[in-house]
Amino acid sequence: MYIIGLTGGIACGKSSVAEIFRRFGAKTFDVDRETHKLLQCGGQLYSAYVQRFGNIIVEEDGQLNRKLVAEIIFNNESERLWINSVAHPILLNRTRDFLVDCAENGVKLVVLEIPLLFEAGWEFLVDEVWAVYVNISKQRWRLMRRDGLNWEQASNKINAQMSAKEIADRADVVINNHRPGSQVRKQVVPLIQKMLQSL
Repeated sequence: MYIIGLTGGIACGKSSVAEIFRRFGAKTFDVDRETHKLLQCGGQLYSAYVQRFGNIIVEEDGQLNRKLVAEIIFNNESERLWINSVAHPILLNRTRDFLVDCAENGVKLVVLEIPLLFEAGWEFLVDEVWAVYVNISKQRWRLMRRDGLNWEQASNKINAQMSAKEIADRADVVINNHRPGSQVRKQVVPLIQKMLQSL
């Protein structure tokens, strides 16, 4: 079983690359999606967040006010560090469970979509790191459009993470996502095809 760690800065286009992998039969695990599950009412992270920040972060329907939580995370480094210290061990266990399941079912190619792969120190989980890269101006513009943020809010989110350039510098494979999706496919498909031939 060969394991790819797919990473990159926020709004760089990791999900698009993961989808290409899936079309070639790879099993994928999205750490962000798993985090959202844990943040649902009754989830492990939901309970921890409410205990830490109080009912101010809870909506009338009982769900977390994700926008408020995001503001706390991206504007307060100590709170961000606390959240990571709580979330990362839980998510690491979930990731390991997924890998065990893949191994037991004879899966050949696995992609772990992990935005904070380097920050969390999870390189040991993977055989190879792929980073999706865009320059900071395009990254900010995409984030503003995707999440309805202003320039300052988008910049705060970007600056709270390792820069896309530093991530790319540390990766084994870099996918430049400056152009339309067809250009990304042209980069990714031959690499996947070559990889599958050797598995």
